[in-house]
Amino acid sequence: MTGLLKKYLVIKWWIPLAFFGISFFIFITGIILPNTDFGFNLFACSALIMLISSIWQIIKGKKMIGFALLATALTPILALGFMVYLFAGTMNKPDDELALDRIEPLIKEKTDLSIPNDFEILENLVEHTEGAFDSDYSIGLKIKYQESEEKHITEQIHNGIKSESKNGIWKRYENGFNFEHNENEINRAEPFHFKVDTLSNTIELNLMHL
Repeated sequence: MTGLLKKYLVIKWWIPLAFFGISFFIFITGIILPNTDFGFNLFACSALIMLISSIWQIIKGKKMIGFALLATALTPILALGFMVYLFAGTMNKPDDELALDRIEPLIKEKTDLSIPNDFEILENLVEHTEGAFDSDYSIGLKIKYQESEEKHITEQIHNGIKSESKNGIWKRYENGFNFEHNENEINRAEPFHFKVDTLSNTIELNLMHL
């Protein structure tokens, strides 16, 4: 039995190649036992057999055949691995809310503004872009700071107006200040709108991750 398996699944190189092609087709289409692991298990088994056969051919001096089998086996395996990697990327998205310990660092990173620790969250929403292949999402954040913290916040903004920042510039508007981000590489990938309303003591951040 072992001799027959060795002869027809290892030595005769075209048999594992044909088996690999058939099993790959079954795995992709799912025509046999759909909604089970049969197709994947069959494909994994055929890939292993073809790898063994390719090594055997190389050892026996048939290097052209051996490397051709090896390349044929590795190509769909690497392609499937890349698809799994991309799929994992789609799952690696923020939760439905921005974590509390990410709020202050995110605002600091985008605007250079240090906000007080004592704030009330009025809105905290992370929405994933429907149908997006990668991890596209948007963040809608609105917080309210204490009246006693307004001086600390406005002083930072006034200093920012006077000085240049790589992140952007502050501009005054009727109820407070807007931060207009620079069109650098990071902000093109994550455009955002940020404002500080000094009448209602609120800070709003709307960010889109592309």
